[in-house]
Amino acid sequence: MTLRGALLGAGNIALKGHAPHWLELEKRGQARIVALADESSANREAAARLFPSARVYETAVGLLDHERLDFGDVCTPPFTRLAITAAAARRGVHLLAEKPMAVDLAEAERVATLVRDSGIVFKPCHQYHHSPLWRAVRDHVGAIGRVHLARYDVRRMAANEGSAGWVPSWRTVAALAGGGILVDHGAHVFYQLRSIMGEARRIRATVRTLRHHDYGVEDTASILLDHGDAMAEVALTWAARRREISFRLVGEHGEIAGSEDEVRVWNGAGETVVRPGGLSEGSVHSHWYAPLFADFLDQVRHGVRDREDLDEALYVARVISCAYESSREERALAVATTPEIAAEAVTEADMDPIPAAAPGSALSLESAPPREDGVRPRRLIARTAVLAGMVGVVAWMLHDVAWSGVWNVLATAQPLWIAAAAAVNLVVLVFQSARWLALLRPMAPHATLRSTFKAMLVGFTVSAFVPARAGELARVEVLGREVGLSRMAVMGSVLLDHIVDAFVLVAGLVLLPFLMPVPMWLRPGGWLTGALFAAGAIVVFAMRPVAEVSRRQPGGRIRLRDSAVALVTYAREGLRATREPRALAWSLSASLVGWGLEVNVTALSLRAVGLRLPLGPTLFVLLAVNVALALPLATPANFGTLEVGAVLALVEMGVSKEAAVAFALSYHLLQIVPIAIIGFVLTLRSPGRRVLARH
Repeated sequence: MTLRGALLGAGNIALKGHAPHWLELEKRGQARIVALADESSANREAAARLFPSARVYETAVGLLDHERLDFGDVCTPPFTRLAITAAAARRGVHLLAEKPMAVDLAEAERVATLVRDSGIVFKPCHQYHHSPLWRAVRDHVGAIGRVHLARYDVRRMAANEGSAGWVPSWRTVAALAGGGILVDHGAHVFYQLRSIMGEARRIRATVRTLRHHDYGVEDTASILLDHGDAMAEVALTWAARRREISFRLVGEHGEIAGSEDEVRVWNGAGETVVRPGGLSEGSVHSHWYAPLFADFLDQVRHGVRDREDLDEALYVARVISCAYESSREERALAVATTPEIAAEAVTEADMDPIPAAAPGSALSLESAPPREDGVRPRRLIARTAVLAGMVGVVAWMLHDVAWSGVWNVLATAQPLWIAAAAAVNLVVLVFQSARWLALLRPMAPHATLRSTFKAMLVGFTVSAFVPARAGELARVEVLGREVGLSRMAVMGSVLLDHIVDAFVLVAGLVLLPFLMPVPMWLRPGGWLTGALFAAGAIVVFAMRPVAEVSRRQPGGRIRLRDSAVALVTYAREGLRATREPRALAWSLSASLVGWGLEVNVTALSLRAVGLRLPLGPTLFVLLAVNVALALPLATPANFGTLEVGAVLALVEMGVSKEAAVAFALSYHLLQIVPIAIIGFVLTLRSPGRRVLARH
């Protein structure tokens, strides 16, 4: 009997790895591909040329809902697994599926529940079991006795390219792939080691991005598997300079060492050398699939439900999940069997058709532009109005200023007080860096105060020369490269950092009426600041992760309908601290200390030009400056906006315009110059210079 099947996904692995075997099996009358699905028209056309009689669909779920099938061959990225399995389970369609079985452990368990409850065959594509080198290992492992020590190294220069007709770099998009090299190649290593050493009990892992900082996933992972009476070390990287695989297994009576093209076995009987073929010749390894396909079709024909296949796939998902968690927590963790998810936990949303992505769309690129649709003209009008208002205020401020008086105040300013204010301002920057660090730590435990301080310095320096808050881009770029995070994830943390900082600013505005009368002109600015804070808080609340996420699982399961959603996926990763009260508390504490020190910077700066003000007026000056900075007008180094806030506040308290302008200029310069000098040196040595160059 010829089994009727469908090719679900027609990318590289489907056409180069799977299709040759289905064509051969069709010649033998064992199986026939009667339908195929892919979101990319180019992929559909390529697959249709191989299977001209197959009906063509745009989505896998749509195909499953309309075709009468015996099996489906799942060759789509991991984020699609749950929806496809749910649709197949409803129709009783058996599945052969590429690894890993799902985008994360929670979805893997739900896939397993659907498989068990529906009784369908689920065969993971663990084709490395059938590689010639590993077959040689299995043939000779008995000669070395029980394996108690293993070392497995996988070295690659970059992630394999995906389909050119869809998203070529999908393997480096966490929401699509589920993770980086730990998922892509670690899965193979973990089931191979399980086959000769059994299941690991504990894991200690370190996951980093060492070279490919434009990836949204890790490019390197080091994992220690503790089996109780045995241990295995696994090193995986996309940051190598050449492509190769090697391993060594140490047993009670000897050793087995594998390299690219040979396996060497040492025991009491001497040395045996086997040269069955390499592991790194290309990335498809089509011939390794033949025995796997044959076993799958045999199970379908005879109704065999091999629990071992499902257990092996679930074990791989548990190990990967535990490895990421271990890296985040920087400690060893037990690989515990997680409870099965109830069947009712699979919702209708999980069964929706797989979302489409436009062929060639750059879901992995964090530069995808948002749709404007009239936003730019409105933004231009708003900024023009603000600029006109600013020009009017500046003209009023300066029209009767005696500049000789300003110079006299500056000439008699006390340099020691200015130096003290500048020194305290650097300490303020340290606490601002600590505030940001507290929000980064939940997703990047390896981030340090040095890395955030450096990024802040470079950001402030770029902002001193480039308008439109380009310093934030430099800040994001430098931190992303320092700690190996995606740029949109860092941007999400910057957004949260601003919200925490604004919370203290709003609290200061609320406190101010209890210290002094608040002038009418400050109230609109205060309301604007409060409104911006509220809007930002609402955005953060709406975007915050609703479940535990990791660097490979930004926001859990995300349906990517377009590039904008992909950007939100990355940004949500940066908001993980919203789920950790301790991180928020530390960040808020650092912000409070920083604001307290800023009050001192303001007081020292006032004293430097001969102005001694009590706490209330000093706080009023600081708040007026920051309210002015909240205006939607970003000049280089905030020149103009800061001065307007400072002068308005001081004139309100009866200070002469000359003294107010002198204070504003000295206050501004003492904050910019020291930071600019330090930051400029760092900018020349860091990626921040590229942001500066682009602008």
